Amino acid sequence: MSGPAQTCDVLIAGGGAVGSALACALAELPLDVVLVEARRPNLLEQPSFDARVTALANGSQQILAGLGLWPELESYVEPIRFIHVSERGRFGAARIAAAEENVPALGYTVENSTLGRVLWERLQRAPRLTVLAPAVVTALVREPSEVSVTVELGGAAETVRAKLVVAADGVRSAVRAALGVNAAEHDYGQRAVVFNSSTEAPLDGRAFERFTPRGPIALLPLTGGRAAAIWTLPEGDGERIAALPVDEFAAELQKAFGHRLGRFTRVGERHLYTLTRVASEAIHGERAVLVGDAALRLHPVAAQGFNVALRDIATLAEVIADAVREHRDPQAPVDVGAAPLLERYAAWRAADRRRVSSFTHGLIHLFGESAPGFATGRGLGLMAFDLVPGAKALLARRTMGKAGRLPRLARGLRLL
Repeated sequence: MSGPAQTCDVLIAGGGAVGSALACALAELPLDVVLVEARRPNLLEQPSFDARVTALANGSQQILAGLGLWPELESYVEPIRFIHVSERGRFGAARIAAAEENVPALGYTVENSTLGRVLWERLQRAPRLTVLAPAVVTALVREPSEVSVTVELGGAAETVRAKLVVAADGVRSAVRAALGVNAAEHDYGQRAVVFNSSTEAPLDGRAFERFTPRGPIALLPLTGGRAAAIWTLPEGDGERIAALPVDEFAAELQKAFGHRLGRFTRVGERHLYTLTRVASEAIHGERAVLVGDAALRLHPVAAQGFNVALRDIATLAEVIADAVREHRDPQAPVDVGAAPLLERYAAWRAADRRRVSSFTHGLIHLFGESAPGFATGRGLGLMAFDLVPGAKALLARRTMGKAGRLPRLARGLRLL
């Protein structure tokens, strides 16, 4: 049986890194927030060689700093001070250095378990946050002034009435489906093999994007002298290569990447992912907003997915904070789900989403094209790019999350 309905200003469906980061941002505001998460938040992974990793752009570091989280993360991250983009077996390369962009780092890598721990520790201190976990949203009904959300918690159904529902529950978002919002999918026909590794020559703050005839290989520097690797392969090759014994896998990897970093001395546990671009046809509706992968899932070629999600969060939090600041009626609560507020959010996010989606999609097609003369043109393009300061600065701004109109948190400022 369902108990009495609880009420809140914002209900966030999904307590992963995206949903919990949004809850941290909203904890700065005088609002009641309910966070619904399917897993037990205390079950955080223990650090290991094979720990999964997130790449944070420079702008994402600013967002986390604006939320006051960076001091708790800083000693656990590895800075990316140099990015090298090249094509295996071809001349030409593009190089971006943090020093040339006048920033301490172009980005950072952090283990997911560390990021999750820091976020959840902060949420435990949020006075107006209620966490329902393990729990899932099973139904919702939108009304003119609120949304009635049914949550399954401990085998029982509970009702939560919220002014705004935020879907942060991933690429196969149940909330998006319940809202009746469709998503367009583009299957790249590729698989990503994701693993940690060690190389004979340490990365030492360098990140590599190496395009090969079968797909790109990205290496990102990690703490402890490790490297996070994402190897993109055609569908059949990906499944076959991921299943090879470790020695044979390492030999295939060495052949594909080359010896720029010497030998691969260790290869960790491998994980295989299907690569699709999934774009929601709308990112807002009546009293509802979509953020992160629920709104847009990108190809991992430029490591932009979580960074786009953090800009979703920073923008939504700022729009809500502005509504709180401008609210003048002490007798009536601020309506954080009002249509003009959500329309402002969607309009603000449109250009960045379109720009990053086109950029990552274009990279895959550019380096996947094998028509005669195309490879030579790519090499000339990379060489020209490396010699044109304006072009490098533009790409640096995009990869660092500094392009376009930035919310306050992305400039390292507090919401209020």
